[in-house]
Amino acid sequence: MKTTHILMALLLLVMACKSDNQVNSNENKTTMKTTVINQEEIDKENILLLTSTLFTATDNRNWEKVISTMADSVYVDYTSLGGDSGFKTSNEIVSGWQKILPGFERTVHHPHNFAIWSVGNRATATFDGHATHYLDGKEWSVFVGYDTEYIKEDDQWKLARIDATLYKQFGETSLPALAIQKVEEGKISKFVKADTNKIAVIANFFKALESRKLENILASFTTDALQIMPLSPENFPKELKGITEIKNQYKGVMSYEQTYEVEYFSTQNPNDYLAKYNGTITTNEGKPYNNSYIGLFTIENEKITKFIEYFNPNVLLNSWPGLKPLNYSVHRAGARTDSGVTLQEVTFNSNGVNLVGHLFLPPNFNSNKTYPASIVTGSWTSVKEQMPDEYASVMAKDGFITLTFDFTGFGESEGQPRQVEDYNIKIEDIKAAVDFLENHPNVDIGKLSALGVCASSGYMAHATAQDPRIKKLVLVAPWLHNPQIAKAIYDLRPGGTEGLLKAAKDAKVKYAETGVMDYVLAASELDPLSAMYVPEGAFDYYLNPAKAAGNHYDNRFAVSSWEPWLNFDGISAGNEIKQPVFIVHSESGAVPQGAKAFYELLEGKKDIVWLNQFNQQQLYFEKEAVNTAMKEVINYLK
Repeated sequence: MKTTHILMALLLLVMACKSDNQVNSNENKTTMKTTVINQEEIDKENILLLTSTLFTATDNRNWEKVISTMADSVYVDYTSLGGDSGFKTSNEIVSGWQKILPGFERTVHHPHNFAIWSVGNRATATFDGHATHYLDGKEWSVFVGYDTEYIKEDDQWKLARIDATLYKQFGETSLPALAIQKVEEGKISKFVKADTNKIAVIANFFKALESRKLENILASFTTDALQIMPLSPENFPKELKGITEIKNQYKGVMSYEQTYEVEYFSTQNPNDYLAKYNGTITTNEGKPYNNSYIGLFTIENEKITKFIEYFNPNVLLNSWPGLKPLNYSVHRAGARTDSGVTLQEVTFNSNGVNLVGHLFLPPNFNSNKTYPASIVTGSWTSVKEQMPDEYASVMAKDGFITLTFDFTGFGESEGQPRQVEDYNIKIEDIKAAVDFLENHPNVDIGKLSALGVCASSGYMAHATAQDPRIKKLVLVAPWLHNPQIAKAIYDLRPGGTEGLLKAAKDAKVKYAETGVMDYVLAASELDPLSAMYVPEGAFDYYLNPAKAAGNHYDNRFAVSSWEPWLNFDGISAGNEIKQPVFIVHSESGAVPQGAKAFYELLEGKKDIVWLNQFNQQQLYFEKEAVNTAMKEVINYLK
């Protein structure tokens, strides 16, 4: 088996198990929510349970149980990691796992940071996972992002797709090959009964943390102990050498309330123990900080001599007071937080609805000056943390005040029903954003531009035609369609354009009568009824936590949206726009024919640049693509 295939097989493992020989300090505790609110919440709970069952059975080598949790055919995608992709039967998947997993003495996998969306009999979920594999006194650990899909069959959820993206790996990368060799030679390690005295040493360490007794924490370590934290971000220590550095680190959190849920795992080495734990810390500001960890403890003479700890650095950066992410976006394409750009959270009103936004201020911001400004919006169904923050933060770095926001019914903004893609509402929201900037004391309203990415380009175009306060219009990777283009695209869908329009009408009637909106998944690689359905990674941006999926994004699409979307004419706005227009697009991007038709209608100043080296999704988030596009935009605006 090739090394990449070895890695791919192991990355699917995300949920550690409690074997018969495993010591669990919290037998009756669970991290799952217990309050059921509605069917959607029930489905989320069941999907979490499915994930737990699947990977607990995998780590216990209970292969029949593993097979029972999967659909008959599962789409597996490892292409981003150098592996293969395609549909596999559950037997084929398990057969691959059986060739390697029993060769390890112990694997501990810890999934966390879940975001789950379900509609009807379809669901998607993203989550992060730590995984530590132990063999012959050595460990190999990976930090992975997963996006998955599920199908409900006979009222039971089944795994139907899994895509794993490796973030980082540490330790002995030769261990997978050694594990395969051990399986081939029949040298399969059995789980070893735990030494309760060794477990007690680690348990006392966690008890000392909970009781906030620094002297007891320090008593758990030898004077020359070493703590290693491989996933620590730039502004957090990666190593603590000796008891003095350990003391300095731990005394900083002694004032915080802490609780830990811990499971322990023995190895063939009587001195090495693995632990999987969830930690909740209440900060002095009263805010909870929750993270998930895997620790490898080496214990000698009832003291911890070495402690390797893995935790999610993104959770740390986004939650811990005094720390902040490296970039003003969910990926690295946005401006760095140490670039001098600052972010303010703002709210403003649009037709009685409070919208939540991000206001980016340029480096060396002077409250006595005015600056050119821009409103930045993203693709359909998107939220501000995605491509809007990417472009807005980079633009602010070049001297602009920029505003991103969640449209009515999306993200953090108010509005019911949720997730309705209606151009009438979104155009009004853009004009409300203009009102907000016009009243900002540091905005030069005479130098206000509007930048639309993808589908919001049509909304921005109409807002520009209607609002002369917008002085320049910039469109990046614009999706511009009219009903004729929409019909050509969506007639290929189940039921065609007419079927979608009927579904939208029925959904509106149902909402008016019951207050309940019908939804489909916004993006899926398996569900042909989803709003964005093209298999094999075409809409990976919306599904992959390494790109833009996650807790900020709601992967649902209100069925009533089909009527305004299919009847929208973003191209015709070109007839009415008097302001200068600048377009950055790619021939391999979305509907380039629509951008060309729009461009031909413009009678005023206009220019278009084709960045054919990039595709549509690259222009959403990849650093090189965003920076190349923004270089063109800044040169134009200045």
